[in-house]
Amino acid sequence: MRRFGFLLVLISVLGAAGWSGAAYAAPSVQVIYLVPADRSVSESYRKAAEFGVRHVQAWLNDTLKGATFRLADPLVRVVRSDRKAAWFRSTDRHAGYGAFYRNAVDELTRLGLARYDDPSARYLVYVDADHACGQSGAGGNGIAVVSANDLRGLAGEPIVPACGKANGAEIPGRCRWIGGIGHELLHTIGLIHPDRSPACQTAQCRAEALMMQGYVTYPRATLLDEEKAQIRRSPFIEPGIRTEARACANDAAPPGR
Repeated sequence: MRRFGFLLVLISVLGAAGWSGAAYAAPSVQVIYLVPADRSVSESYRKAAEFGVRHVQAWLNDTLKGATFRLADPLVRVVRSDRKAAWFRSTDRHAGYGAFYRNAVDELTRLGLARYDDPSARYLVYVDADHACGQSGAGGNGIAVVSANDLRGLAGEPIVPACGKANGAEIPGRCRWIGGIGHELLHTIGLIHPDRSPACQTAQCRAEALMMQGYVTYPRATLLDEEKAQIRRSPFIEPGIRTEARACANDAAPPGR
């Protein structure tokens, strides 16, 4: 009887340990390619999204000297929405700069795909829809959302200016659009714009800092020492993850295109 009781306890402990392992899998970054009802799934865009986040993973690993984020499996999740592209930039539910972002998060929530500050995941969401003039992609509270220009930029296609005339960020070049997702992704683990930091009060610092304007000249971008320290404290950053060094220059097309 005692032996039987011991086996029950052992099975209970092992079962709890197994459940705990499943429930608390290593935190990872999940990429979602969200396709509106009036857009077609593009394999080129899917591969470009994968290429971009892998590049950021390798860049961060190099910058932090051996630590970076883990990628989910599958890395890119392709999801169809029954909303048309114009819905994502509409101001019926939300207004202002963040309307596109908030509409996209509302749709992700409705579809059960993501939630704010998920302890097991950070989400990088590519929506194949254009934001309106005065709106933008954004990142924070565990979710980063970017729009169709990010997909075009990564795939080497022409950029479509949101306000009719291109601004300083709406420029061609795969590296710039990878830098953009790196900027937004690091917002999801708590980094903010360092313009208030005493360490980044010069024009040079702000031009080079990834979390300021450095995304435009990525991979020649930098992180402040205080940012590196903050990132290393995140449960989404760990040492020993194997990454691949890749070139992001315009003539280096994503694999498989």
